[in-house]
Amino acid sequence: MSGLRDIPGLWLDITRLLTRVGRGALTGIDRVEAAYLAEALAGDAKFLCRTTRGYLLLDQTGGRALFDLCNGAVMGRADWISRLTLRGHKPRHRAEAVLRRHAVARCRPAALPKFLQNHAAPGSTYVNVGHSNLSEATLSAVSGQFSNCAVLIHDLIPLTHPAYVADDMPARFAGRMDRVRRYADLVICNSSATQFDLIAHWGDGQTVKPKYIVAHPGVTPRPRSDDLDRDAGHFVMLGTIEARKNHDLMLDVWELLAQDMPRDQMPTLHIIGAVGWKVDALMERLRSHPLYGDKILLNGPYGVLDDHAVQDHLARATALLFPSLAEGYGFPPLEAAMAGAVPICSNLAVFRETLGDCAVYVDNNDAYSWVETIKQHFYGTAVKPELTMLKGPTWAEHFDKVAQAIQPPGRKGRQ
Repeated sequence: MSGLRDIPGLWLDITRLLTRVGRGALTGIDRVEAAYLAEALAGDAKFLCRTTRGYLLLDQTGGRALFDLCNGAVMGRADWISRLTLRGHKPRHRAEAVLRRHAVARCRPAALPKFLQNHAAPGSTYVNVGHSNLSEATLSAVSGQFSNCAVLIHDLIPLTHPAYVADDMPARFAGRMDRVRRYADLVICNSSATQFDLIAHWGDGQTVKPKYIVAHPGVTPRPRSDDLDRDAGHFVMLGTIEARKNHDLMLDVWELLAQDMPRDQMPTLHIIGAVGWKVDALMERLRSHPLYGDKILLNGPYGVLDDHAVQDHLARATALLFPSLAEGYGFPPLEAAMAGAVPICSNLAVFRETLGDCAVYVDNNDAYSWVETIKQHFYGTAVKPELTMLKGPTWAEHFDKVAQAIQPPGRKGRQ
């Protein structure tokens, strides 16, 4: 089995991870880029990142430095370049200072084409998996110098569900997808659902398009807990707190449960996740809810817990509740199932694709169906899916599929 580490002349873009240093738990997209970084560090890759002052080229030492920063390494003070921006106290600028010390080369933005010409060997491959640094300047320069440009797309939610993102995001994201269509040779989709949305967005015209593959990101297996160790009243919501995750529905559900059950006999909803976009009204509703602090808990500082604490919750939970309105992939249901907690999900195509029969599916707009489903699992009367039948995707399989899809040097992958 081959892997990303075996691709000669590999350049991995790590811009997204640089922007995430010091900002708490990694998101799903962050974790994918971190997995690519770890894989590339096992080979002889180089690393490109866009900073606030230009571009940095890192070797294995620099890539390892970023990996360590993402895992809590001390950053130290910003250098004089970061202090010029008057933002040297911020984590990103301090992280940039660390990486500048490890850079084997760097350039101002306008000099990128010449920079790549000088440092990228013939036949090199550029890989971008973070939805970041997909600018015209970067991709046009990469296309002019690299034999292969591969981009991973995680979802098209800014285009399919624009109400759930920042107001300027749909236009900016549409621009990124247009540039990917024009410059990428290979598009890696994290699910068939994402591929379907991307093809629909680009349409059926005769314009040259990149080659597509679907490669499910890997899920790291965790020790499974015995069902006897589980708390029947422990239910978890895991993921960024934002409108599309449908926390409002779960608040409705717990209000309905409170109408039918004595408070001291109700299950407890544990909400875990960073606060996202456009949720001021939701957070106000949550914090003023009569069940908040008792039967509805926001776990950790601002809802954020580290991986070990999350795994502890999944090891004790009866079920993970995931009533999402839109997803490109969805790590939490897979991780829950592999930890032995039943994923109770909205009936989205991507969950059918990744979980099959190893989940319970409920309409994401039907609070009463959620109430009945939760009661069945709380009282132990539910027919549970056989979670041991789930074969979770592995990173080795993912990287093997990506490596095989990347064309040999000198050959373009466009159709």
